[in-house]
Amino acid sequence: MAAATLLRALLGQGANRLAIVPRTSGGLVGIFTAPFMHGGAAHLAANLPPFIVLGALVLRHGQHTFLKTVLLIALGSGLLLWLLGRSAAHMGASGVIFGFFGYLVALAYFSRGMTDVLIAGAVVLVYGSMLAGIKPARNGTSFEGHFFGLLAGVATAWLEHIPTLK
Repeated sequence: MAAATLLRALLGQGANRLAIVPRTSGGLVGIFTAPFMHGGAAHLAANLPPFIVLGALVLRHGQHTFLKTVLLIALGSGLLLWLLGRSAAHMGASGVIFGFFGYLVALAYFSRGMTDVLIAGAVVLVYGSMLAGIKPARNGTSFEGHFFGLLAGVATAWLEHIPTLK
């Protein structure tokens, strides 16, 4: 993420080619690159701590689960953002961060495991205020990316716990 943010600084507005730009053919590449791109050092600094903390909580379920979860959240939220987002250049890891939040809370609901429930409670207590980021408030903030990330995280936890057909 730091290297991509530095690249964005070097490319300037040209880096918008690596963002998700809804309903444009060029914006499709952003589904894969936008989570790594940030508007600047402050944007990266705001995203990195919750990415590390919430990502570590997802990682406790194993590296395979972490990679699958990150991919499903990034691709799911990116695709929804490309299909339904407002016309703008959307970038940053906040969709994945909101996805981690949704995943951890939904995992507690679906698994009902005591550890998952305690972790979800702590996540809501510490990071619950970030849910304000899903309402349109600040110009330049991709509230749609936040919302679609949250949805993708919940959907990922749900997909993990669909009863298998016997």
